[in-house]
Amino acid sequence: MDLFKGTHIPLLRRCWYVAAWSHDVTVGTLQGLTILGQPVLVYRRQDGVLAALADQCCHRHAPLSRGRLEGDDVRCMYHGLKFDSTGRCIEIPGQSDIGERFCVRTYAVREADGWIWVWMDTPETADPALIPSATGPDDPRYHMRAGHLDYQANYLLVNDNLSDFSHIAFVHENTLAAGNKDTALLQPRVQVLERGIRVTRWNRGMRNRSPDARHPFIDNFMTYDFLVPGVLLMFSGNYPVGTAEACQLDAPGEREPISATFTSQAVTPLTAATTRYFFCWGPRHEDHVANPQLIDILWSLANRAFAEDRDMIEAQQRVIALQTGAPTLSVTHDRGPTLMRRVIDRLAQAEGNA
Repeated sequence: MDLFKGTHIPLLRRCWYVAAWSHDVTVGTLQGLTILGQPVLVYRRQDGVLAALADQCCHRHAPLSRGRLEGDDVRCMYHGLKFDSTGRCIEIPGQSDIGERFCVRTYAVREADGWIWVWMDTPETADPALIPSATGPDDPRYHMRAGHLDYQANYLLVNDNLSDFSHIAFVHENTLAAGNKDTALLQPRVQVLERGIRVTRWNRGMRNRSPDARHPFIDNFMTYDFLVPGVLLMFSGNYPVGTAEACQLDAPGEREPISATFTSQAVTPLTAATTRYFFCWGPRHEDHVANPQLIDILWSLANRAFAEDRDMIEAQQRVIALQTGAPTLSVTHDRGPTLMRRVIDRLAQAEGNA
């Protein structure tokens, strides 16, 4: 499997990308970022409804995110052009005639499960049914915290990392693996979905990170969907040792876990060489009530582990950028990344962007 096919990297435009956490975009603020190399501005009108415009004034291309909100309108603070939430220029200082060409592109934007999603194709093609159903930080079933990291790396490398958790035993030897050296031995089950993959795996006899004298070791079951463009939705449950064998390494079904967590994560390509990674994670509500300190333990663990991922992936990107010509060899654990890339390639070909 070549990490990158030549210089062309498939990018999906008929797809919803996470632009921000809902709580980060408040009325009166302008949030600018780059998605797929396009400058995008997201903000809320006075009634709280979202708007998404090109973050690029049609006059001299100054970023509108450096501008000023005036009611529901955005004024460019370079030469004063003002745009309404539909992208139409409604005022040019010193000029009464405003031609139809004086406008900026608009994007379809939706809010769901604590995230703000932007559709990167034309608004007419936007399909809200394609927004993945996530578990966000406001879900009452879990007690979560949320954050994000920026990578100096292509988004496909971050996707590969999330498609294959065998790296946990090595990159996260003393964090997520909790000193369990056998976390990479059992192969996961990987299924292909219409717009992603589903990964299911057991890790048996792991040291329990939570202080629980009754269960110093546990069998851990995790299952997650990884959906285009890079949205991970994962349930993780801890069960008494022996549960994996009792289930014949299949799903635990109605068995009640000792404890459980959920994480929703999203990979957003900013440019060909930069990526934003959104994540939230936390325990079930009842586990939080029983142990209010657990969220602090998990959040500290998450931030250390995700920093470990970033350090490795950015180092990997720097080596790839050297273009040494050395071949890329595959191992059994590459099944997840390989299948996920095939899904992206298939959807990109259908769009004509392959």
